[in-house]
Amino acid sequence: MADVFLDLWGVLADSRKMTPAYRQKAAEILWSRQGGSIAAWLRAHEAAEAWYEAHMSDPETWKAGTWIEVVNSADAEHVVRLFREAGAPPPADPLALSKSLTLEVMSAIDSAFPDARPAVARLRKAGHRVFVSTNATEENARGALAGARLLEEIDGVITGETQNANKTDPSYWRGIVDRMRVDPAKSFVVDDRNEYLRPAGLVGFRCLLMDREGKHPAVTMPAYVSATLRNLAGLPQYVQDAVRAARVRA
Repeated sequence: MADVFLDLWGVLADSRKMTPAYRQKAAEILWSRQGGSIAAWLRAHEAAEAWYEAHMSDPETWKAGTWIEVVNSADAEHVVRLFREAGAPPPADPLALSKSLTLEVMSAIDSAFPDARPAVARLRKAGHRVFVSTNATEENARGALAGARLLEEIDGVITGETQNANKTDPSYWRGIVDRMRVDPAKSFVVDDRNEYLRPAGLVGFRCLLMDREGKHPAVTMPAYVSATLRNLAGLPQYVQDAVRAARVRA
C-alpha cells in the first residue's frame, strides 16, 4: 500500500470559501466579546490581513528566525493590528488569541472541495494511509479539517509548525521521511503549487500537481511532476494503478 500526502488549501479545502466566511465569523465573535460593531471588525480584519500578506510575502521576513518564530511573531502582530484598527485594546497574549480564534472559527466552516471527502474515503478503504501536508499552522490546519469533516478521516497532519520549516525547503520533506519512516518512492504528494512539489521531488516523493482550473498544460510540467489532476476523483485509481504496476515490476 502507499502513503498519500495531500495539501490542504487548493487540494482538500477551498480558500475562496474560507476567506469570506472566516472574515464574517471572526468579526461576529469579536464584536460579541469586545464590543464595537461588526462593520468595524470587518474593516479591521481587512487592514490587518493586508499587512500580514505583504509581510509574509517579503523574503526578508523569513530571515528573522525559524519558521515557528517568524510565524508566531507575525500572528501575534496581526492580532495587535486587528484590535488597534478596530479601536479596541489589544489582548495581553495576542498569540494565544490568534491560535484560539483561528481554531474556533475554522472549525465552524466547511470549506472542503466536493471531491475531498469521497477521495479520502476511497483511498483509506483501499488500505492506503492518507496524511495532510500543509505549510499552515496547527490551528489553521486542524481547524479547517475539522470544519471540513476530514480531521477524523485522515491518518495524520504535517504542518509547517511540526516541521519548523517551509514546504519550499527539502528539510520539510526529509523530516517526514526521517520521523515517519516512509519510503518516498512509494509515497505520493499532491499539491497545487510547483514550488512545494519541487523539494518533495528532490527528496524522492512521487509528485502530482493539482490543477483544478487547467492553467498548466501537461507539456509544461517539470520532470519531478508525474501527472496532473483536475480534481481528486481520479486519485484513488491512479494510486492503485501505480501500486499494482510497482508490484508487477518487482
